[in-house]
Amino acid sequence: MKIKFIPTGQVIEGDPNKTLLRLCQDNQIQILSICKGVPSCAECRVKIAEGEHNITAPASAELSLIGTSHYLDGRRLSCQVRCFGDVTVDISEQIERSQNQKKKTRGFQWSGSKSGDTRAVQGTLVLEENKPQKKS
Repeated sequence: MKIKFIPTGQVIEGDPNKTLLRLCQDNQIQILSICKGVPSCAECRVKIAEGEHNITAPASAELSLIGTSHYLDGRRLSCQVRCFGDVTVDISEQIERSQNQKKKTRGFQWSGSKSGDTRAVQGTLVLEENKPQKKS
């Protein structure tokens, strides 16, 4: 069986004993995954463009993350999909997210203020402002 990826045009050989995510990792096709296939993050979502009848149906763990929207848009968690025939997978969203992640700003630093430096750090809700101390 063949698994074709659009828009890259890559084609790999499928193995029903491995998930789509594992097959991609083995063939250096980048699919984002934080949970490494648990499933708990839904980062590895891909769109099944053709051959949805050649993949496993979503299990309850997958449905709890993505709901029934996969019936509308054909998106599935690659860590839960096993292929049993020819499938075409659209990884455009994964490519776009990967490119946007590289461009993402990790923090903010501005020192153009007369009142001092203002800094925000990603992952915190505390903003720290350095104000010049008044001399008595």
